[in-house]
Amino acid sequence: MIERGTLVRDGDRVRISIRMPWYRALPFSSVAGVTWTIDGAPVPADSLTWTCDGTSLPLGDLAERYDLWWYVLDSAVVEGDAPAGLADGEEHEVELSLGLYIPYITTAHGVLRLEERDAKPMPLAVAS
Repeated sequence: MIERGTLVRDGDRVRISIRMPWYRALPFSSVAGVTWTIDGAPVPADSLTWTCDGTSLPLGDLAERYDLWWYVLDSAVVEGDAPAGLADGEEHEVELSLGLYIPYITTAHGVLRLEERDAKPMPLAVAS
């Protein structure tokens, strides 16, 4: 899910690229939540933005966007406020949890919701 080598600091913000852990395109409204930590320190949830297919939105705005789609071959960029104490160029443990609703699969409990988690060590690059 997390693309290797994509942890980048740009000022006081950090970003990573992720790939969809599903086999079919999903509307942005299918994103049920993102939790992201670097070296165990959370990237504040209220600072997260989602960029995909040329559109950037605050994470909280995705639930209403049935008109925008995350395609299987496209990466999404998740960006947020950098936790304190990150050292540029050093290796950091990046962990991301992603909740996804699969709107066309319903169960006895409602719409299928997947919870995916990935963690990777990677260096922190600085945007040029």
